[in-house]
Amino acid sequence: MKKRQRILASILVSVQLLAPATVMGQEYLSYSEEKPAVAEIEVNNTPNRIVASFHGDTQTRLAFNWYTTDLAENPVVLVSTSKDMADPLVFEAEAKEVENEYAERTEEGYFIFADVERDEEDDPVLDDEGNFTVKQGYFTDEGLEDEIDWIENGDDYGINTFIPVKEHSYKAIADGLEADTTYYYQVGSQEGELSEIGTFKTSGESGEAFQFLHVTDTQNAFFNENTRNEAIWGGDTFRRALDNSEADFVIHTGDWIDSADLEDEWVDIFRHSQDSLLELPWTVIPGNHDYDKVYGGHTYEEFNEHFNVPNVRTEENTGNYYSFDYNGVHFVVADTDEQEFNDEGAMFTEEQMTWLREDIQAARDNGAKWVILGYHRPLFSMSYHSLQDEEIQPVRDELMQMIDELDVDLVLNGHDHNLSRTKPLVYADNFASAEVDYAEVILGSDMVEYYVNPEGTVFNLPNTAGTKTYEAIYNRPLDFIHTARPKLEWLTQEQVDYFRTLFAVGMQPQQSQAFVDSHSNYRDSDVQTYSIIDVTEDTIVVKTYNVYGDLLQGEERITQLVDSYGIYKGDNPESLTEAQ
Repeated sequence: MKKRQRILASILVSVQLLAPATVMGQEYLSYSEEKPAVAEIEVNNTPNRIVASFHGDTQTRLAFNWYTTDLAENPVVLVSTSKDMADPLVFEAEAKEVENEYAERTEEGYFIFADVERDEEDDPVLDDEGNFTVKQGYFTDEGLEDEIDWIENGDDYGINTFIPVKEHSYKAIADGLEADTTYYYQVGSQEGELSEIGTFKTSGESGEAFQFLHVTDTQNAFFNENTRNEAIWGGDTFRRALDNSEADFVIHTGDWIDSADLEDEWVDIFRHSQDSLLELPWTVIPGNHDYDKVYGGHTYEEFNEHFNVPNVRTEENTGNYYSFDYNGVHFVVADTDEQEFNDEGAMFTEEQMTWLREDIQAARDNGAKWVILGYHRPLFSMSYHSLQDEEIQPVRDELMQMIDELDVDLVLNGHDHNLSRTKPLVYADNFASAEVDYAEVILGSDMVEYYVNPEGTVFNLPNTAGTKTYEAIYNRPLDFIHTARPKLEWLTQEQVDYFRTLFAVGMQPQQSQAFVDSHSNYRDSDVQTYSIIDVTEDTIVVKTYNVYGDLLQGEERITQLVDSYGIYKGDNPESLTEAQ
């Protein structure tokens, strides 16, 4: 089968090498006229890329997804109440043959790039058939492992060839389970290989306390795997969040990887996170990079093949959006990448907006006290996307009015790679579509400040669990905003000052030299972030933590609480100050 060529901005910078060759000002030790030998893609028939997720009734059901190279005989999920997997329930899985693409590598695992002919603007030259012409030779990312000066988007271009590989994706649903029960599971084949043992707990009765984690934007890019592997940082953040909590599940608000159509990235993030993925269910919210392709365009099949969610996006169905209840709390997952399905290029179609309104209204009618909404692209962030992106603006007013009218309590976001948390906001007819709801604030006996019966909604964005960060651009002078993001030239100082008032917290924990003249870093942050969220019948408490320390330099990593707040809904706010 033909291999497909893709263009790649090769995020590599100058280093001192022995006998290097130069490509676009970049020196490569590995440069040669002959193409290096291409390694075969290894077969892996031990169940891998395993994740469990909610799929309907969280008291009685859980969904599973995993991979092997070859088709497993009689694929199943085994579920038991015993750690030793005694007397398991057996649930059959459906297998699907998929064609994944892997980048060419050397036997040592380095990525192979082809040098190409370029024009006067240093852009690759394409022939009449749209193919690239190899001009001089080939190079790899060998010898760049110790570099620490990274850039987000480079000017060096190389062609990386992708290898199509037949693999198998499995989906199964365990049903008929008991509520409020701890289970153990394995996926695989009873006649062949089984996975390591995972665990999960089904939800309980309405009003019972529970805890979950909010993480976002791991977004590991394959071109950094052999240099500064971003998946390692994501996996470490997950592990530290789990060790610092008693979470029942995790919500990831999108951008697991950088390019959905390259399987190397999925393998990488799952490999470095598999122990955490096996510990509890993961609620997966699609981000734009979970649909993006390496060389332009979008693809939805890969997200669907890696996760088992209730509403599968297809050419006819415009989004992976769904909802579920956990201990009486209503959770809503929205898909903010529907630009291709509407004339305005908006992140939501009217179809999804109608579904969101009807779904939340039905939950309120059924007595849901708390509603938590999760989606990727934020309406409110101290970085640039929230006020700039053309996908967001067409729905800003309508979405904020809906959130306000239906009294959504908490919104979980990603996409903007900075630490942002608003005050309670209500709808207002202005450029931001919001104003502050100055609800009463009480300092609880737990030293958490609670908003008491707010009419507004709090929007939570915990920076990133990966290494790519954005400056909190609205903290900077207006000239910097206009220069760094020309699409924001319409912003006035008065508007920036007003927008800042909407936030209780707005910052970028990383101090990057790149922010001197840019909105983005070098994909080099060693500060990662996560939120622990506790829910009781009357309260939601959000505590956000930064993790500091350079994994690659062997530094001890330190976890620090950087923000906490609570929301109280009830008739006895004085109870917040009583001794716990």
